[in-house]
Amino acid sequence: MSSFDPEGPLMGKLSIVADLLFLNLIVLLCCIPVITAGAAMTGMHYVLIKMIRREEGYVLTDFFYSFRKNFRQATVIWCLYLLFAAVLALDLYLTRGGGETAVRLPVFFRYLLIGGGAYAGLTLLYVFPLLARFDNTVRGTIGSAFALVVSSLPCTISMVMVTLGFPAAARLMPALLPVEILFGLTGPGFLCALLYNPLFLKIEKKIKSR
Repeated sequence: MSSFDPEGPLMGKLSIVADLLFLNLIVLLCCIPVITAGAAMTGMHYVLIKMIRREEGYVLTDFFYSFRKNFRQATVIWCLYLLFAAVLALDLYLTRGGGETAVRLPVFFRYLLIGGGAYAGLTLLYVFPLLARFDNTVRGTIGSAFALVVSSLPCTISMVMVTLGFPAAARLMPALLPVEILFGLTGPGFLCALLYNPLFLKIEKKIKSR
């Protein structure tokens, strides 16, 4: 079999790379208004899961199908996270370094605030993939994301390493900067999808068995 056979493994890998590049561009463009970032990330994970499961489809069509379908819920969830981040940042500012308005709290409470913020940040690894794959309420989707962070801790840790490792590698090795620009969202997203996909398959199996 020729290496350039359309059905060969090499061409299959090149096709995935091309799709990830194209998808990354679409997601970046849809994130520019900021308010649409949640829907864009949901659409991205919808496509990534289909790619990993080798389900038939087209990047552009599938992305905008999920973007439109989940726009309202994704935007509500995204705005809730932005609001939480703003409140957390304000709390940290007022409890330390806020000038005359600063409220001095015990160190324990500051660590509690930081820990709570970090935990909420970890749920972002799951919340949009869950929305992309499962029909649920906003509250149910966020609740499931919070539960998965702990119940699937090895997966969570691996996803954190992948998500942070991508930009860290580009920072340490400037030669990788073009890769970060071209695949900054879909690169780690694809690797994360490989990690959470077995978990999602188990959840889907439980749902079907009910």
